[in-house]
Amino acid sequence: MSLLEPDGADNESLRQLLIKPQGQEDVSEFAELPFSSKKIKPIPGFCLKTIASNDDKVFINICHSEELPAPPDVTDEELVKVVDSEDPSKFRVPLSLGEPHVEIDHAGKGCSAYDVIVNSNFLERTHNRPVLKNFLLTIVLEGLEQKFNISLSRNCKILKNKKFVGLAAEEQHVRQKSKPSIVELNTREHAVPKQPSLITELDDQTSSSAEKPLFKIIREPLEGDIQFLVMELQLPKLTSSKMAKLEVGEDRIIFHGYPNLYHLDIDIPYYVNNDDVGAQFNKETKVLTVTIPVKYEAPF
Repeated sequence: MSLLEPDGADNESLRQLLIKPQGQEDVSEFAELPFSSKKIKPIPGFCLKTIASNDDKVFINICHSEELPAPPDVTDEELVKVVDSEDPSKFRVPLSLGEPHVEIDHAGKGCSAYDVIVNSNFLERTHNRPVLKNFLLTIVLEGLEQKFNISLSRNCKILKNKKFVGLAAEEQHVRQKSKPSIVELNTREHAVPKQPSLITELDDQTSSSAEKPLFKIIREPLEGDIQFLVMELQLPKLTSSKMAKLEVGEDRIIFHGYPNLYHLDIDIPYYVNNDDVGAQFNKETKVLTVTIPVKYEAPF
């Protein structure tokens, strides 16, 4: 079976922002965020069979749930154009990648199985659209490789008479949106307020008069596997963290300074642990520093 393999180009404009820090000071005393998640029960869709680099069998249970958001509906022609474009990340498919579980194949040998969940309506749209299904399988394979540091063959087979390998699909904890707390820092007093303001979800309506703030994104560490993104936003018009709202998704950052002072909405080419994001606003330098733990590079 031949899978559609989209070009691996990332958002280069964002990658250029991942600059090496020069004389960066230690960033400390970040606010901890509460973990917010919900349980999703996967519904078996179909099962994909492949092999790992060590020739072990691997089964991927493609499941679905209405609880996961659906990607935008695109035609095959539009999808091919996006895949061949300089920024294929414009079309993203929300996935939930479950932990591997050990199973026994029909020959009585051990094998690994993974449960992957996508939106129900989206999975239904792939049934009679080979281009869309191949795209889904490609990002599933790449997502599993990135998350679990494995290598999977693209010579795959969809099982005809088996929708799921394993006893039953287990519930998965899917993270809901986290809302970072911004801690105000006064460099003269070196003090942090005891009760930092809680940043709530952004309003849908934002004025076009809002200014895009200057910002930079720094990767940590400089060499090897990336662990954190450190984002610094210059906000000279901001006088307090109470005037700010920050939303960090798994691969997106949205910031708004009220009333209509600043607005920023960017995608990042990484999946991040948005439940562990920390934010700190320096009232003297007017710089907001956001520390974002990275899970792995986005596969699409």
